Amino acid sequence: MEGKQHLYYALGQLAYAVAKADGEIQHEEKEQLHKIVTAEVEHHDIDFDYADIIFHILKKDKKDLETTYNWAIHSMKLGKHYFTDELKQQFVNIIKKVAQAFPPITVQEKEIIDRFRRDLAAI
Repeated sequence: MEGKQHLYYALGQLAYAVAKADGEIQHEEKEQLHKIVTAEVEHHDIDFDYADIIFHILKKDKKDLETTYNWAIHSMKLGKHYFTDELKQQFVNIIKKVAQAFPPITVQEKEIIDRFRRDLAAI
């Protein structure tokens, strides 16, 4: 896997972690995730296929939130030399939109978003 692909891999992992934060992932959440990311990346150079595939694999394997989140941060560190400030902001926006897809945003989702912002600042 090349460096930039690690970032898309991580995006799928993070989307899964946020969707999982409020319990089980519903079919509607998966569809909404696809719409959000597709709309967000339409005008940018992001390869959504990696993120989408990883999300589906994690859902199938039923990985826990903490493990998935830690994998995402690790993947981002592997691809960090491709991270621009703009791309970091896009990732935050996508994750926030995933959390907002099914209101209200739960405490757990907010905690993941806040944690992600802190961790992302250190990458």
